[in-house]
Amino acid sequence: MSSNKYKKSYTLSLPKFESVFFRAAELRPWVRILSLFALVTVWIGLQTLKTIRRALSWPEFYQNYSELSLQAEEITIDQRDGFPQYLIYYCVTMYLGLTTFTHISHLIKLVITVTITTIWCILSNVPMRAVFEWYDFWAYGSRQPIGHRVYLSVVMITISAAAITVNRQLELTSRRLFIWKKAVEEQKEKVADMRRKNEALVYNILPPHVAKHFLGRRKNDEELYSKSYNAVGVLFAAMPNFSDFYTEESVNNQGLECLRFLNEVISDYDALLEQQRFKDIIKIKTIGSTYMAASGLNNEESTKPNIPVKEKWRHLADLTEFALTLKETLNNINRESFNNFVLRMGINQGPITAGVIGARKPHYDMWGNTVNVASRMESTGKAGCIQVVEATANILREFGYLLDQRGLVTVKGKGKLMTYYLVGKKPEKSSLEDENFLPGIVPDIGSVQ
Repeated sequence: MSSNKYKKSYTLSLPKFESVFFRAAELRPWVRILSLFALVTVWIGLQTLKTIRRALSWPEFYQNYSELSLQAEEITIDQRDGFPQYLIYYCVTMYLGLTTFTHISHLIKLVITVTITTIWCILSNVPMRAVFEWYDFWAYGSRQPIGHRVYLSVVMITISAAAITVNRQLELTSRRLFIWKKAVEEQKEKVADMRRKNEALVYNILPPHVAKHFLGRRKNDEELYSKSYNAVGVLFAAMPNFSDFYTEESVNNQGLECLRFLNEVISDYDALLEQQRFKDIIKIKTIGSTYMAASGLNNEESTKPNIPVKEKWRHLADLTEFALTLKETLNNINRESFNNFVLRMGINQGPITAGVIGARKPHYDMWGNTVNVASRMESTGKAGCIQVVEATANILREFGYLLDQRGLVTVKGKGKLMTYYLVGKKPEKSSLEDENFLPGIVPDIGSVQ
């Protein structure tokens, strides 16, 4: 049992060692160089010793072959012992293997190739010269003016020169491919970054549900996007006294300071839309100092038939709360900047048609009687008040809003309409009041005080 335990631990440690080695070889060049040098040294050393040993095992008279009168055919040699020229095959195989190490510098390959070629030429022309001459005598029956040792030395030098050239070209190609790969990756990153910026810009220009429609698939420039809604709330909020504030004088830097102040106000309005309670409200556009927003454009619940009024027009209550928050935001700005700007607002609800106009500079807008009446409620209203029509007032009463009847107002294209001013909202009953006024419970006056 103990032996199995030791065996198991050994088999588990081997892959870990291999992973550490390969990781080190990938991260550190000197590990690759040492590994390559060790493999080359061991391979060439073993093959050289093998060839020399087998060559020396031939008949001892090969050293004095010039004094022999024997014919070549009388000499029998076991080819399994290996001919001396086989050594060049080992070197060529090593050159081919050395070429596959693409992460090694061509200079290192050059040094190894030149070293091995030099060793080969020295071995074939000094210690093994007699072996090659005896082999020529055995193969051809006489001495050759240019024997195998000279011929194979020339072949070895030619092959090594070709290997050095190939290694250099492979390194140049690898470097080009690496540079091209880095350039492609940078281009991909730029394209991805540009796409992210374009998507962010589209989401800033168009409502989220419309932006998803255009980014979801390819669109033709001539394709028109439009959609009809049955239950949408529309808000117009204007600063009527901003036109008196705006002057193109040197003290205002030709009106630039006035525009900077208006930009801060509109930016504060936009910041309110990031709150979770106003998630169903979408900014449509700004016209001068007039801020236009709508609700119910991304609310699918309002399209269901036979749903309660509070569920259908919950977004309208949020839009009304947004209008009240706009007034509070402007009052805070007035206190900080010592100004006296006021908002004049109008709210209406009903069916509309919304769509995107323009192919190069798209603009999301909405049309319909609901939008026109909401604009008229703002223009015919009183500064500091929120004016609504009777149908909108009845819906807002369901959510606890208090409204004061203004009376009949002449609206262009609509005649006389009964309008109301939004006063505020009923205070919600506290938990203490709910507990004291439950049916069957008489409140304790002293405890309430």
